[in-house]
Amino acid sequence: MKKLSTEQDNAVRDVARQCSTALKKAITENPSVGWNSIATPILHEYHEKVKPMGVSLMMFYSIIWRLNGRFGRYKGRMGEES
Repeated sequence: MKKLSTEQDNAVRDVARQCSTALKKAITENPSVGWNSIATPILHEYHEKVKPMGVSLMMFYSIIWRLNGRFGRYKGRMGEES
């Protein structure tokens, strides 16, 4: 896994937050549509923004998961007061 600078990490987390918000909005608008048909295009769209920094798709997924409290702790994760 590539070590990102502080500036790159902040930029990647910002894009991950935007992606997470877009995912939540899309799922809320279309609850009957399957997860993969909604999430895959959105995840790939936002990943293209951070791909030039050397961020793999799996690394991007893990950052989004951490921001949403799926595993580990990320100070200031979404929905949590810092």
